[in-house]
Amino acid sequence: MSENTKYTVRKSDRSIFFPLLIIFIGAILLLSNLNLFPGNGWNLIVRFWPIIFVFGGIDDLLNQKWTGAIINFGVGSILILANFGFFSMSSLQIIINFWPILIIALGLEIIFSGRSIVGSLIGVGFSILLVLGLFWFALQVPLTKDAISHPINYEVGNAKQAELGIKPIVGKLTINSGDFTNQLIEGVILASNNEEIKIESELSGQTQKISISTSGNVYLPSTNMNNGFPWDLLLNTNVPFSINIEQIIGIQTLTLTEIDIQNLYSKLVIGTVEITLPKSDKFSAELECIIGEMVIIIPEGIPVTIHLDSGMTGVSLGDGFVREGDLIYSKNSGIDQGYVLNINLPIGSLKIVNP
Repeated sequence: MSENTKYTVRKSDRSIFFPLLIIFIGAILLLSNLNLFPGNGWNLIVRFWPIIFVFGGIDDLLNQKWTGAIINFGVGSILILANFGFFSMSSLQIIINFWPILIIALGLEIIFSGRSIVGSLIGVGFSILLVLGLFWFALQVPLTKDAISHPINYEVGNAKQAELGIKPIVGKLTINSGDFTNQLIEGVILASNNEEIKIESELSGQTQKISISTSGNVYLPSTNMNNGFPWDLLLNTNVPFSINIEQIIGIQTLTLTEIDIQNLYSKLVIGTVEITLPKSDKFSAELECIIGEMVIIIPEGIPVTIHLDSGMTGVSLGDGFVREGDLIYSKNSGIDQGYVLNINLPIGSLKIVNP
C-alpha cells in the first residue's frame, strides 16, 4: 500500500437519544417508588410517552440537524398537550388522523440535511410551518367542552364519624363548613366531559367512608375555566372527619375553622395550598407539596409545632413563631404541644400566619 495513500475518517454522529430515554424512565420510576408522584410510575410513562420526540429533538440539536430538531420538538409538545387534554383528541388520535405529516417531516429532513446555512434556514422555515399546521389542524376539532356538573350529597344517617378520600387529578379544591345538620357532605364537582367521576360510599359500623376520584384522558381544564375545574365541598360541623387528599396539579383551599377534623393528610405535587386550621384543642396533619406555595393560617392563641422537611424553600413567619432549623413553634408554648404539623415542601415557599 502506498505511503501517500490518504485516509479520510468521518466522525460519526453522537447520539444521546437512548441515554436520555433510559434516564427519563429511571427517574420516573424512582420518584414513583419514593411516593413523590401519586399512582403508578408506569402510568406516568404511558402518559408522557411523546417526550421521546423531545429527546429526538435534543439529539438533532446536538448533531446540528436543525430541521429534525424543530419537527421533533413541535410534534412532541403537541402530543404531550393532547395527552393532558389541551385538545379533545388524544395523542394516539392525532397520530391516526395526521400520520402523513411524519412522512412529510422525514422528507424535509432528507432534503435539507447537510445543506448550507441558507438551505438550513429554509428547512427550519418549512419545519416551523409544518408544526404550526399540525397545531392548527388539531385545533379545528373543539377544545375540551364545558364542564359537567356532578352533585355530591350524603346524609348523616347512622354515621358518628366520617372518612373522606379525595383524588382530583387537576382542579381547584375548596373545602368549607356547611350550615346544615342532616347532611354529612354537600357540594358539586365540575369535570371535563372526558373525565369520569368515581364515587364510592360504605358505612362501616358507625363510620361513613366516602371516596371521590377522577379518571380519564382529559385532565387539564377547558379554556373557559379559571384555575382548573372546581371541586366545592361543604362538610357537617358536628361530625368528626378524617380527610385524605391526593392531587397532582392545582389549588387547595381548605377552610377548616368550624370543622371537627381528626386527621388530615394532603398531598399536592405542583400548586398552591392554603389551609385555615380548626379551633379544636388538638390537631395533627401531614401536608406535602413537592413544588409550590403553602400558606398555613393558625387561629390566634393556638400553640403549634411544625416539623419541616424542606429543600429550596423560603419560609415566612408571622408574629409569635420561632424557627430553629427544621422546627417551627409558637413562642409561648412548648414543643409538640397543641397542633403538630409535619410539612414536606422541597421546592417553594411556606407562610405561617395568624388570621
